[in-house]
Amino acid sequence: MRIRAVGFDIGQTLVKYKSPLSWKIHYPDALRKVMQDCQIGEDAGKLDLAAAILSKYNTRENYREHEVSSDIIFKEIFDAWGQTHEKLHIAKEAFYGFFQANVAYFDDTTSTLELLSSKGILLGFLSDVAYGMDNEYVLKDIEEVKHYFDVGFTSTDVGFRKPNPQGFKMLSEAFGVPPSQILFVGDEEKDIVGANNFGMISALINKSPNERKWGQHYTIQNLSEIVTAII
Repeated sequence: MRIRAVGFDIGQTLVKYKSPLSWKIHYPDALRKVMQDCQIGEDAGKLDLAAAILSKYNTRENYREHEVSSDIIFKEIFDAWGQTHEKLHIAKEAFYGFFQANVAYFDDTTSTLELLSSKGILLGFLSDVAYGMDNEYVLKDIEEVKHYFDVGFTSTDVGFRKPNPQGFKMLSEAFGVPPSQILFVGDEEKDIVGANNFGMISALINKSPNERKWGQHYTIQNLSEIVTAII
């Protein structure tokens, strides 16, 4: 079956982060940045309260299938701090910006997207976000390549996180392409399981020396290998 569309995860698939997958180790520094930008006096007790709230919403520690908005999370933090909600946007800018400071594209991201697009392959993304991150922040990570994408959704758009089928369904419907003609590329088990369960063709991008078998149809080390596989 000819591949007519390719969907991508974003983090560790199209772009790489120097921050670990779990942001917990950096909570104190990120929260201090929030307090500084919001002109809230730094307080160890407040830092602990906020860290406990963030841990509750950390999907690396506490799995959830439904998505939670950033407003819910940061309103809960501000309530614990005894603050009004007037500076929520400033807080989110500070918090998410702290972790996005060192984002970078993989060497073959742009060239692969450009070549696939030139061949008439439809391109899209489906990505889970951390701590309800709003799309205005998520899209900063792919600012230089987002024009290649025909469609795209995050878990805040979908309301659910992978491997829930809803996001894959939305991707297929937005493409106007049946699942069997869509290749989905991701770096985690949930990407592969979700794509397979919805009837898409799955490709695991694995830059680790450790073999990973999650039922993927293809295993690749670099994005450029997609071109060889489907064209």
